[in-house]
Amino acid sequence: MTDFSYEIEDIGLAQQGLERMNWVRERMPILRQIKTDFAKTRPFAGLRIGICLHVEAKTGIWLEALTSGGAAIAITGSPGTTQDEVAAALVAERGIQVFAKKSETFNQHLDYVARVLSTEPDLIVDNGADIHALALTGPTFSRAKSRIIGATEETTSGGFRIRENLADHAFPTIIINDSRAKRIIENRYGVGQSVVDGIMRCSNLLIGGKRATVIGYGYCGQGIARALRGLGARVTIVDIDPLTRLEAHTEGYHTTELEEALSTSDIVITVTGRPGALKRDHLTLIKDGALVCNAGHFETEIDLPGLRDLAAESNRIMPDVRQFKLNNGKTLYLLGKGNMVNLTAGDGNPIEVMDLGLALQSLSLACLAGNSQSLPAGPQATPREIENEVAVRTLQAWT
Repeated sequence: MTDFSYEIEDIGLAQQGLERMNWVRERMPILRQIKTDFAKTRPFAGLRIGICLHVEAKTGIWLEALTSGGAAIAITGSPGTTQDEVAAALVAERGIQVFAKKSETFNQHLDYVARVLSTEPDLIVDNGADIHALALTGPTFSRAKSRIIGATEETTSGGFRIRENLADHAFPTIIINDSRAKRIIENRYGVGQSVVDGIMRCSNLLIGGKRATVIGYGYCGQGIARALRGLGARVTIVDIDPLTRLEAHTEGYHTTELEEALSTSDIVITVTGRPGALKRDHLTLIKDGALVCNAGHFETEIDLPGLRDLAAESNRIMPDVRQFKLNNGKTLYLLGKGNMVNLTAGDGNPIEVMDLGLALQSLSLACLAGNSQSLPAGPQATPREIENEVAVRTLQAWT
């Protein structure tokens, strides 16, 4: 590919993006080390990397490390999560092809994914398995499929999708979310803090004393529940797995069926990694005046078409708060348009946490660049030696 195409909101925002990235770079010592290492070893020389990952300042610093290692990059993000100023800086100052806008719809997002894949990457980095789905299902990108030597997938949702729906796998995919470091540090502590931060930023409401329901008690759900309880919320856990509910019970949380929890909750958060966690019928049961938001990767965890159909009236109250007056007389408040509330209404996971998470991505990609032919096709865990190396580097940086 010879042309340098991109699609962003406003190239004039580049200076603001650089200033934002400068703040982040100073607080990401692990990626700074990796950038120095990659400049010497050049693991991606001659390779193109196609990326679907949130286009924000922390990602920008990671891309600096990859380009230092010789990579040419095309990237898109997710609906509602792009920092437009960072997108501008990456195009204008870093020579990276960006197809992303904060205002993009889901259909636009899929188009941007296709544009990333059309650059014919050698390696892909995925976030929800959207690039995988396009590359592995259908003839349009058969050439790209045959070119790809390896991939990573960041999320719980994407891991489910790859394992359950994308059997025709032609290359190795390292599921970053399967690593202990990602689950414990990023999911539990990073997502826990950032989701509650996003809720507080967009609503300006007190958390203490409110009843909150967390739907899904994986590592992300555990972190969100901890953060809410730490601020004084009365937390209920809903999960379809009886052993997971038992775990939540023994950790001191109230557990019950979804229908009962919805009727008394002031805040409802989905974080299952699955579509349809809150269905149309569930939405009618939610307490009048409750906040509803999603912390999972896809907006489909909440039945948004069903919510719109149930609403007699809908009004934008604040930038990330929309009021829905339902036909049954109740009023609900949807945060962040049902997208990931920590990124749509906040700045995402803390900088230090993403320094660790993106270090896992960096070393996994370097492993794939040099060893993809020796790895089996299909989803697999992050190599243990990479996890251990990142843990050592993180301890050195944080202690």
